[in-house]
Amino acid sequence: MRRLNTMLRDGLFALLALVFMLPLIWTVIGSFRPGGDLRVSPWAVPAKLYLDNYAAAWEGRIGLYLLNSTFVTIVSVVVIIALSAPAAYAFARLRFSGSTATLSFILTGLLIPAHAVLIPLYQLNSALKVGDYLAIIGPYVAFGLPLTVLLLRAYFVEIPGELMEAAIIDGAGHLRILWSIFMPIARPAVATVAIFQAAWIWNELPFALVFINEGGHYTLPVGLLSFQGEHIANWGAILAGVTVAVIPLMILYLAFQRHIIRGLTAGALK
Repeated sequence: MRRLNTMLRDGLFALLALVFMLPLIWTVIGSFRPGGDLRVSPWAVPAKLYLDNYAAAWEGRIGLYLLNSTFVTIVSVVVIIALSAPAAYAFARLRFSGSTATLSFILTGLLIPAHAVLIPLYQLNSALKVGDYLAIIGPYVAFGLPLTVLLLRAYFVEIPGELMEAAIIDGAGHLRILWSIFMPIARPAVATVAIFQAAWIWNELPFALVFINEGGHYTLPVGLLSFQGEHIANWGAILAGVTVAVIPLMILYLAFQRHIIRGLTAGALK
């Protein structure tokens, strides 16, 4: 009976995984089919690989958009972690007046819809004449801080206090304790928040669409819109571009999935 329950559970998980993977599978298959065939028989399997879609995507500057997204994502994630780690350490290990109120204030950022502030931020960027990259990196960092502080703090609280006390006895300051002891131990949590933030920034469209003015600075989501005209869309090139956009995130998930699971489990148990 237990074996049957296990088989049913595994079968259900496999079915759910297939359902969630269907859009990605269809996208990859469709990227190797002519656009006309997609409209006639969207679910057919290609008789042969049609690589012109990837050539069209490359001619549409998908490589440039990929580099722009990579730059924006890496800079944003690095700044988010660099700012969140000291804050999470302070809230987890230091006692100071107003710490609870300050943490609560930071976490209220989780309750604010990011795109609800789109118009005020646009007006602010226009008044300050902020450039394309800075105009989107700033909001990405601001909205990435609350969740990152929350998850890192939950992990830092679990680290044995004896390690911190021993480092203080040896003369280490708080910054050295953070970067030499806490951050290496908290690699699963750091990997988790880095993947979460990178996935959101990589796929984010409204901020990038509104704040980026120069075509050469477009990120991938905005760049893919250029493959769609007013009356017609090159769906083959769009699916090829989406496939290219998914590959980096898939590699990150596969490379750090063990750390992500450990980071989420630690936070949940705490």
